[in-house]
Amino acid sequence: MPRIAKYTKTGMAERLTLVFKAYGYEGASLSMLADAVGLSKASLYHHFPGGKVDMAAHVLAHSGARLQRFVLAPLLGKGRGADRIGQSLEGTAHYYDGDMPICLMNSLLLGEGRAHFGARIEGAVAAWTAGLASAMREAGGEEPEAWSHMVIERVQGALVLCRVRGHRWPLESCLENLGQV
Repeated sequence: MPRIAKYTKTGMAERLTLVFKAYGYEGASLSMLADAVGLSKASLYHHFPGGKVDMAAHVLAHSGARLQRFVLAPLLGKGRGADRIGQSLEGTAHYYDGDMPICLMNSLLLGEGRAHFGARIEGAVAAWTAGLASAMREAGGEEPEAWSHMVIERVQGALVLCRVRGHRWPLESCLENLGQV
């Protein structure tokens, strides 16, 4: 008899996200994923018939909705470009939550994950870059495209340092410095 899910689909996405962030697509075993949501492997397949690819796609969609809400929507909202950039940077701090923030998109690109999710992740990064550039253009900044690439590079670099140092201070410092633009 299959075990009853302890979590909703959203709850499962949050629990599965932790595994994919920590171990990447390749390293996340079915046992780890099943343990994370408190289900047997068979029950997990009941919820995600396509296996690990379906689980990672569900997690990526959940994360994409959070990226849209916290990071992208402020860039496309109303108001001055500089204010929208500030709101997006605040949203970035919320999007990369936890004591030691880790980029799910980066983790999912490891190994076979690139073939499955590379185009979707590239699209999300392109949307983020375009939103930043548009808001910077409206704010009167010079070279908005180059600036938007630099922002994402700094944020991603800060996330690497968060892993190295074991806490979120590098990200907080990065976002604070970017907010002074």
